[in-house]
Amino acid sequence: MSHIGNEPRPFSLYYNDLARWLFITLTFSGLLATGWFGIPLTPTYLTTNQVDIVAEILTLMSALGTVWGAMAYRELTRSAEKVLSAKYKAKQLDPQIGDYQYRSYNPETKQYEAGYLPLGPIDFWDKETKAPSWLDKGKYWHILLGLQSKDKEIIIQVVRDSELPFSTGRRNVAVTIKERIASLSPQHGKREYFRYRVKIPQWLVMNTERSRYIDSREFQSLEGQEIRTKITDLNKALVSAAEEVIEREKPRIKYPYWITTLGIYLNKSLPLRIIYEDVGRYLPRSKRNLIRDINKNLANAKNEELIAAIIQVASDRGIPPNSIRKIRTLMNFLGNAYDNQGLGEGSTEYHNFHHSLEVSYMVLQMLPRDFHGFVFTEKDYELLLGSALLHDYDPVQSTFVTTATNDNRAPVSIKGPKVSRTINELRKIRIHEAYFMLNLSEFEEYFRDRAHSPKIPAEFSTTHPEYLRSAAHERTEESLVIEALIWHTDFPYYRSKEAQEAFSSLMKDLSAEGYNSDKISLLAVILWLADLSVTYMSSDPIRAWDRVTSLYDELYLPKLEAVPRTDSFFADFAQTGLFKELMHSKTFPDVFRQRWNLIYQFFHEGNPSTQLNRTIADAKKLFLKVNVQLAMLNGEMLEQVAIDNWAEYFIGISEDQQAVLRAKNRFAMLDPPNASAFWGSTSKLIPNVINKVVDNFIIVLPRNTLDQREDSTQIISFKTLLSIIKHKLRDDGTIQILTNMKEYIEHQNEIILTLGDCGFDMITDEKYKTYFPSKWQGSQLSENKKVIVLRSRDAS
Repeated sequence: MSHIGNEPRPFSLYYNDLARWLFITLTFSGLLATGWFGIPLTPTYLTTNQVDIVAEILTLMSALGTVWGAMAYRELTRSAEKVLSAKYKAKQLDPQIGDYQYRSYNPETKQYEAGYLPLGPIDFWDKETKAPSWLDKGKYWHILLGLQSKDKEIIIQVVRDSELPFSTGRRNVAVTIKERIASLSPQHGKREYFRYRVKIPQWLVMNTERSRYIDSREFQSLEGQEIRTKITDLNKALVSAAEEVIEREKPRIKYPYWITTLGIYLNKSLPLRIIYEDVGRYLPRSKRNLIRDINKNLANAKNEELIAAIIQVASDRGIPPNSIRKIRTLMNFLGNAYDNQGLGEGSTEYHNFHHSLEVSYMVLQMLPRDFHGFVFTEKDYELLLGSALLHDYDPVQSTFVTTATNDNRAPVSIKGPKVSRTINELRKIRIHEAYFMLNLSEFEEYFRDRAHSPKIPAEFSTTHPEYLRSAAHERTEESLVIEALIWHTDFPYYRSKEAQEAFSSLMKDLSAEGYNSDKISLLAVILWLADLSVTYMSSDPIRAWDRVTSLYDELYLPKLEAVPRTDSFFADFAQTGLFKELMHSKTFPDVFRQRWNLIYQFFHEGNPSTQLNRTIADAKKLFLKVNVQLAMLNGEMLEQVAIDNWAEYFIGISEDQQAVLRAKNRFAMLDPPNASAFWGSTSKLIPNVINKVVDNFIIVLPRNTLDQREDSTQIISFKTLLSIIKHKLRDDGTIQILTNMKEYIEHQNEIILTLGDCGFDMITDEKYKTYFPSKWQGSQLSENKKVIVLRSRDAS
């Protein structure tokens, strides 16, 4: 395989500065020309009563040139400031970022390349795709998605600043290279195609997880608060810088011509585009497009975009304007509160502000106007939205960090919000009561902090429960509804006695006040369903896999139930008639329904054969052979085999989830990365593998499995398996069996007969290498080990 790269096309701060000075020159030239041609117009008209058409046109053009130059200079200056600000703030938090040494193995060239470049056949979000500690996969994924263009293959390489270079010469922020890749394969002959490689700096995808910089014991200290503020500012700056890189580099991929650079600068500087961006969001068509775009890209939408979409949907549901302004005020306060915890814009932890916004948006979309005999009013939608926004509000969650052990018996920190603390916090600051008791101006004043400056208060930074006229025990009915809805979001609700008892108690109080308890219960269940399902409907299966893993790490729950096998997790809600009705509601966006069906199939069926086939297909392009081990034990043997045969690719399949996780951890350390593990039943996975793609199947069988006298059902099952994998082998492929049958010589003829019935012959030709390590001692095999190599009788 050979690579030929075209001339790199950079997003250069040097060229950006040249363009800035060009436009500032245009501004001053336009000003002078406007005065030169425009000032004489009035005296000339007054003295001669004639209009100089040419001078007027030149004056108008000069004035427009002045406006163009000024606005273009402003935009290009902002563009450079976004990048430089992100770099400066990243260096403040981690002085080494941008200079970390890292190399990635390129299986196409069989060489190492500078920087982080995941080119292996494994899905990006899988554990085996190792990433350095300083890199955030979520930020990397965001940029990769942003650069996607139809029918274009794109890879992103994260490199040091000196390799762009960023600080010298052209001062490149990102570089796009169009590569011509030529490969030879026996199936397709010579094949050529183009690929776009985008190089970006390390700090653009920097890992800003709080635990890297703040010890949990120092979280509330002055130093901890200062670092949290830096993380918040940095996350916002990194999002802005990433958007800038996407805006500059995507056109180079979509239109790979030399003139595209000129078009990028013109598009960046055009006043009409700048004005339209500021005004267009208020147009009806733009609002419809916003909802459509958010539906398609919910998991990756920016917080401000998601807030705008929530406001739009809330207005469509009939919530009155004054309440809309209150909701916006509440979201501004919550945004600041999450920012102060390092969980605001750019945070990749599960229970961040984005998650609360996602749940709020989803629950508005999920609840039909007429459902189950109830007509839901704008007040119902308002209560539901307020509950969704507040359901994870736990400003002290980071101070309640405990220690436990994870799947590998390593110490981990348990973090995340807790419903009981959320309720206690709400009752203390009475924010949900203030929403319904105060008018709009009073509610805005409720969040202002005048302690430091009475004339210039800090907005959305504190709460004033003392402003409420009623006593703390005189709670409003609406606040009781919100508390009830929030209690029902506790996870797992049907195994939480505390949550169920609190919900039942509140339902009795509301019933006594004349509320329809059945209607409130239905609202509570719908909010609960939105909270559980939004992660699966807001992104693709692999991204959802990663987000759910983060959730289970955070809550210290058995993530194996939610990641490869989600049967028990989905059973809580996906099989309920209510959830199915909501999914098939006419008002529910079709894009969420389609995504749910895809995700549900991917997780629930426990049969990731699509992912397995994709891994095999990609591995065939990059490695000499693809070998599959069935009934993998713990990955220890396959790890050694992969090390000994680094130019070949190995896949282990096991029904033991713990074994798969242990194997993934092992394989993540391989260099080059040439092995992966899949959870699933062999009888389900192998029949769905594409025919004639596997070079060798590797099987470890404990003693007497091949002896029909011991257990006839075992041999029948084994013969069935052989008949299936026969079609998956390449013509020259083999099945290699390691067994410790003590009486092998005595029963050799019977075994040969059994294998012959399945269409295989045993071979002893030494040209077929065996993959079992000679010194390996498996947990099921100790003595009398024997390797049996089988080849299809039909093979040419």
